[in-house]
Amino acid sequence: MDKVKTRINEDDMHHPQSFPEARKATVMQRIMSLKPTKSVVSEADHAFEKFLLQLRRDGFRLIDLQRHDTAFSTLWYRKGGSLLGLTAEDVAMLLWEREEEESKASTTVMTWRV
Repeated sequence: MDKVKTRINEDDMHHPQSFPEARKATVMQRIMSLKPTKSVVSEADHAFEKFLLQLRRDGFRLIDLQRHDTAFSTLWYRKGGSLLGLTAEDVAMLLWEREEEESKASTTVMTWRV
């Protein structure tokens, strides 16, 4: 998992500290109550890195990071465009999981518009 951690850079790691805790809690509550608008699972080599680069390119910023024994999850956020004066927010969760019994890993990306 060390290889995966190195893809999260220092800029990424500093952003969660500047993101308001109350706002993060609201975002997390919303995504827990909604079905993702998109969910993709990949077992391809370097899928985590590819999804991560795409999220950055699309303007997402890291707001939460969780490490587990055989998994690593990150939560990404961006303010979306507005429609009729209503601002939408986009949230993406990037989850990397390694199966202990096998040397396979999978990456899942889920997105929500809240």
